Amino acid sequence: MSRALAALAALAVAAGCALGPNYKRPSVPMSSAFRGQARAEAASFADLPWWDVFQDPSLKALLVETLTNNYDLADASARVDVARENARIGTDRLLPSLSATGGPSYQQVFFGVSLPGMSSNARFAGYQLQGSLSWEIDLWGRLRRLRQSAIADFFASEDNRRGVIVSLIGDVAQSYFTLLALDLALEVTRRTVRSREDTLVLFRERLAGGVGDALDTTAEEALLADARATIPNLERQIVQTENQLAYLMGRPPGPIARGGDLLRRPAPLDQPAGLPASLLERRPDVRRAEAQLISANAQVGAALAALFPTISLAGSGGVESNSLSTLFTSGSVVFGVSLLFNWLAPILNGAEYVHRWRGQKAAYRAALADYRRTVLSALVEVSNALTAIATLREQRAQLELEVRALTERLRLAKLRFRNGVASYLDVVQAEQNLFPAELTLAQTIGAQFSAVAQLYRALGGGWRTYFP
Repeated sequence: MSRALAALAALAVAAGCALGPNYKRPSVPMSSAFRGQARAEAASFADLPWWDVFQDPSLKALLVETLTNNYDLADASARVDVARENARIGTDRLLPSLSATGGPSYQQVFFGVSLPGMSSNARFAGYQLQGSLSWEIDLWGRLRRLRQSAIADFFASEDNRRGVIVSLIGDVAQSYFTLLALDLALEVTRRTVRSREDTLVLFRERLAGGVGDALDTTAEEALLADARATIPNLERQIVQTENQLAYLMGRPPGPIARGGDLLRRPAPLDQPAGLPASLLERRPDVRRAEAQLISANAQVGAALAALFPTISLAGSGGVESNSLSTLFTSGSVVFGVSLLFNWLAPILNGAEYVHRWRGQKAAYRAALADYRRTVLSALVEVSNALTAIATLREQRAQLELEVRALTERLRLAKLRFRNGVASYLDVVQAEQNLFPAELTLAQTIGAQFSAVAQLYRALGGGWRTYFP
């Protein structure tokens, strides 16, 4: 250990650099293209501001209110200020420190016998004013490494704030489209209820005319009750989604203004995802994880430098007098200069610093694993969003065909039933098949737009800009 320390010390003195490893971005699991990406291209729609991505005035208003009033964002912004001041403290430690002391003093000395010219109970009064200057010579780079760590922590907090922005934009957009999908499902359900009420009237009229069957009527009553029971469930989900949006916007629970009809919206187009490597610079959570890795790397160097002696320059100067009135006229001038050498050798209690150094190396390995895990998670999220957009497009197309076919089947079944050439089973089966298909279509359309918001969030879009 002593030979290694001596060699490191000689190297540091010769090179004039800080001890410990200099940061270099480590290798990460990376692919040339996202899975589910049609082709790799540099352009990414995540570079667009969110108000160009979401062409919906109501959604834009919700996002502006969220980014203005959200408490998670306010908390993250305050933590940025804390980290900024801590980084400035790291810079201040590199500078000399200046202090001033002064004040009166009183001493009383008791002697066993009286001395010539002095009583046995002597009293001494004094006044002093003194300034001191101290400066730790950062020979091994301990203070510089601590400053690097504090600055990296500041950048990590800033990227955490940006990550909150990205998450809020994604969460609000996804909840908004979920709300529109629930509105569509509620509209479908109410339309189904009205249709089944009309069918039930027809069955009852036929039963009253003696050409109907009570079995037909009761079966239709059950179908009507099933559709009606769906309405409270959808209304509950709508209120819960509105309350969640209100919470994100920092307002009490209440209704949320929204506009537009999902069925009239054009289907989302394929959006360029960009290159996987761009996530290292764009995604705030990846940037934050790397900043934490840089901080951990600097802490390793600081812990290593703590194994070596610290050298400080100290100087003090001032005046002293036994009378306040003569302190600045005939008082004594005192001054001193010292070179302080302090070294807790890495033996016995000094082994604590060795353990800290080893602990910081382990903390760096943990931060490295977290960084690589965050990158891998980002790749998975983007791939999932791309796959969702592609598969939901195909699913929606097939569901639209199914709904059109089932709608026509129900119309024909009712017509044939009125003309007496079909049984009630044809009508009931058509209604049973159409209703869940329409609900699934509404959910699929909402999920399709939510997937676009999910992709925008997964790519790290929205953190560069706040408001238009």
